[in-house]
Amino acid sequence: MRARYLALWTAAVFSTAAALIAHVTLRFETVRLGYEVGKARRVQQGLIENRRLLSLEAATLSQADRVEMVARGHLSMDVADSPRIIAVDRQTLRTSGRAQ
Repeated sequence: MRARYLALWTAAVFSTAAALIAHVTLRFETVRLGYEVGKARRVQQGLIENRRLLSLEAATLSQADRVEMVARGHLSMDVADSPRIIAVDRQTLRTSGRAQ
């Protein structure tokens, strides 16, 4: 009878130890995943902020006044006067193969 009690007691201790190890392992994994999610959220917020800044920069760089300033200042471009303008209609472009 004592051997059976000892066997059951040993099984109960091992079961309790296994449950404790499983609980600690799951708790550790939960904490690790929580830190990982927090890090991913910080990265996401940084990317959202970068996207917002790049969108603002793109809007600034594509403003007509700025494009004209760069064209005149850095590229030495000017508005074409009428003798340099050649009017081409769509039919002419289609027959020459340039229209899409």
